[in-house]
Amino acid sequence: MPLSRTVSERRAYPRRSGLALLAVVLALGLAACLKTAQPAEAAAGTGPLKQTPDGRPLIVTFDDEFDSFRPWRSGQGVWRTVYKDGNHQDPLELRTLRGNSELQLYVDPDIQLKTPVGAADAPALNPFVTRGGMLDLVARPAPQGLSAQLGGFRYFSGLISNQPVFSQTYGYFEMRAKLPRGKGLWPAFWMLPADLSWPPEIDVMESIGDPGVYWTTAHYQGGKTPEAKHAIDPDTFHTFAVAWDQKQLVWFLDGREVNRQPTRRTCTSPCTWSPTLRSAACGPARRTARPRSRPA
Repeated sequence: MPLSRTVSERRAYPRRSGLALLAVVLALGLAACLKTAQPAEAAAGTGPLKQTPDGRPLIVTFDDEFDSFRPWRSGQGVWRTVYKDGNHQDPLELRTLRGNSELQLYVDPDIQLKTPVGAADAPALNPFVTRGGMLDLVARPAPQGLSAQLGGFRYFSGLISNQPVFSQTYGYFEMRAKLPRGKGLWPAFWMLPADLSWPPEIDVMESIGDPGVYWTTAHYQGGKTPEAKHAIDPDTFHTFAVAWDQKQLVWFLDGREVNRQPTRRTCTSPCTWSPTLRSAACGPARRTARPRSRPA
């Protein structure tokens, strides 16, 4: 799935008084690995914002235009490509969410293998492709030899998270993206606590299988907000955003408000964000499975 442009630039500005929000601009373009998006299309409408769609002034705190991709490695870079660091009995647990019945493994070129990968299979371990100010997150079937070494997962895909380098409480968060088309594909733009606890979770965008529909939701201790469904043009890039403060969450699509909910008490800790491309249990590997109608 292609993600649109981002240059990992972190910008710090003096905080202003009044109603100014701290803005995070993540210009992405999520598209299917089978249909390539054009860089010019991804670039349209991007750039640091001076105000939210509802008129509040902004101070940019993070902006990535994906002129290059800088993975988090040995204390350097921006984007983590697994869920978290640490020693685990099963290292693959850092690379999938089994509780979501996901069929894919999030891979990267640094994944540890018992047998060295051959030149023909090496691209399967790199789902991050930058071109013309756009980052593609590519999902593909796993080569048989690599699948056997990596838990038998039949699909490989990509995850990026800025959790190692940046977190923020309240503000305006957006990404520009084109969604992929395909049964079982599950692109998402999540905001999660910096300490990796759960809940809360703010879903700026989740879509399953149909790039013409996405959902906005917030999870909190003891429940979640009503799930809001939104129709979009499936063949172009869109700007998905949320404004979050002590009183309310306001979701925007291409600068237009589409959902508004009160901020729950548990949605008050610093958050990071994570665009992903997943394959759900209703995907092509389980043709008889009943597709889910909406995200969890």
